[in-house]
Amino acid sequence: MAVIRKAGSIRAGRETGQGYRKVISRILAGPAQGCGGLTVRLFTINPEGRLPRSEFDFQRVVTVLQGELLFMDGDGAMHVVGEGDVIIVRPYERHHFQNDSSSLARIHIVETRT
Repeated sequence: MAVIRKAGSIRAGRETGQGYRKVISRILAGPAQGCGGLTVRLFTINPEGRLPRSEFDFQRVVTVLQGELLFMDGDGAMHVVGEGDVIIVRPYERHHFQNDSSSLARIHIVETRT
């Protein structure tokens, strides 16, 4: 049977931990909702905000929902990504997002763990 999570039942956005700056995170769905190894997150990145440079042992698919961000890929190359762009980050690829604009940015991240 499908699980429907009404907006009011999803935990409020909260400030993220060490290395994050001006970022609000929400987990929309994950193992707690019966999603197995799939986690869906929504990040709101305020102007001058950043996600720390990091790598994970799982794949991430990132969709830019709003705004414009700088994305650093695993080779250290910087890319400007904007609304509608999709970034596929491979396992163990060190990457980073930052918002150098004066506008809010939102990204939707789907993570698949095996």
